[in-house]
Amino acid sequence: MATAERWQFGEPHEAQAKVLMSPHRFVYYRGGLGAGKTWTGCQWAAANVLLHSAGATGVIISPTYSMLDDVIRPQIEELWPRQVVATWHGTERSYTWSNGSKVLLRSAERPGRLRGIQVAWAWLDEPAEMKAEIWTTITGRIRSKTRWIHQILLTGTPSGYNWVHDAFGNPGDRLDEGVHVVKASTEQNADNLPEGYIDSLRGLYSARLAAQELSGEVVHLEGQVFDYKPGQHVVDCNWQQDAETYAGLDFGYRSPAVVFFRRHPERDAWVAFDELMPNDTTTEQLADRILAKGYNLAEVWCDPAGKQATTAGRTDVDVLRRAGIPARYRTSSKVRRIAFGLEVMRAAMDPADGSPPRFLVHERLTKGSKRGLHRSLLSYRFKGNTEAPEKDNVHDHACDAARYFWANMDGVSRRTVAHEQQQQPVARRFDGRRLNVF
Repeated sequence: MATAERWQFGEPHEAQAKVLMSPHRFVYYRGGLGAGKTWTGCQWAAANVLLHSAGATGVIISPTYSMLDDVIRPQIEELWPRQVVATWHGTERSYTWSNGSKVLLRSAERPGRLRGIQVAWAWLDEPAEMKAEIWTTITGRIRSKTRWIHQILLTGTPSGYNWVHDAFGNPGDRLDEGVHVVKASTEQNADNLPEGYIDSLRGLYSARLAAQELSGEVVHLEGQVFDYKPGQHVVDCNWQQDAETYAGLDFGYRSPAVVFFRRHPERDAWVAFDELMPNDTTTEQLADRILAKGYNLAEVWCDPAGKQATTAGRTDVDVLRRAGIPARYRTSSKVRRIAFGLEVMRAAMDPADGSPPRFLVHERLTKGSKRGLHRSLLSYRFKGNTEAPEKDNVHDHACDAARYFWANMDGVSRRTVAHEQQQQPVARRFDGRRLNVF
């Protein structure tokens, strides 16, 4: 059959080459952000089309269809031959190669719907965001008769000790069982990333999360949530009474919490300098106590749940606003995620780039109540082997109040900049090697 197109194959870095050349049945490319996982997956999928028998079908699976459309398909359209890209079938969600082989694009949202397919190979992108059921489902679908070995590739950033780690372990752990784990850091793909991209991420992450997101390490989240060290994070400084003030507020009649923040007079940091930790207090009473402080309040960041109407027909946010308090909230699912807010706080406390902490606590709060911010930062712990903190109704309220402030003030601004940098065009290297597409 005549050659349809001469296809340039890019130059992989060392870890990518190990994945592309692996003879093992199960391959897991565990890498940091920007380590070239999607590029590798697209090239691996294309190579499998050529290696398997003509007409064999393969499948690419992402956690959601939006991730397929936003991440996988743009990379396919950049890398695969033009004739293949032009065969995209929107209803069937597939590409067809000139040898008759099809590549299906499927979501992992409902693993049971994949039981009807029969394929020669599969690529799962970001499996940590999929249900464990996907693994038993897809391994039973790799059974098409073909001339090449049946393989499953997983590409993703690790996320704790989940089902992916249980199935694959660490590099070398299960090689004799046909399980090949290749680990790569973001640094290994630095030549193909925008200038300043890695440094910008180090400024966003805590040292613990940087090990996961940039180095591809499996991080065990246990013990204290925050690496809070009073000797490093507690300061004594002063402001004018009318200094601009911000706050984070956690609603609740039994144990509401308010933490007040100001910019440090000399450093690039926020200082939690005052707090309110009353008990059995209505929102109206809490508003009075906030106003009694006499602070020049610019913004008070609240839980979006405070916008929900109570049985009395009013909302907690409305109560604050009617009292003249600048209550604000965001409904973005990302900002509302507990894990997002906690990581913003950890990154400000212990920046991965080695810069001084941006989250400080005033010395006066060390003498606060047992559920105040100082004691809460020292006592807030993860719940078992999960990314969720323990809700003990003592230390969680002050941390929640601080989290609303940090997620909305520092989290949104810094991560927006990083996102814009990530969207810049990525330069790619190519060499003279070519594959013929038949």
